[in-house]
Amino acid sequence: MPKWGVTMEEGLLREWLKQSGDRVVEGEPLFVAETDKAEGEVESPGGGVLGEILVAAGVTVPTGTLLARLYSAEEWRGRGGAS
Repeated sequence: MPKWGVTMEEGLLREWLKQSGDRVVEGEPLFVAETDKAEGEVESPGGGVLGEILVAAGVTVPTGTLLARLYSAEEWRGRGGAS
């Protein structure tokens, strides 16, 4: 969960905009997050394939929590994913 401000300690993962196995491009919106002060789309930090989603929509987590794994297309195929 990204930290949007110095006082932000947690955020709600409101909605995933992509699903496991979807290709993503760097900068493309991945999910919607919400805090007590703001709501917005969070962009992918890189391109590849969205792998395992580790935090479901509707869950509040501390900032810094790993929400999902992003793989290169080759890594994803090596894990048995379709490309």
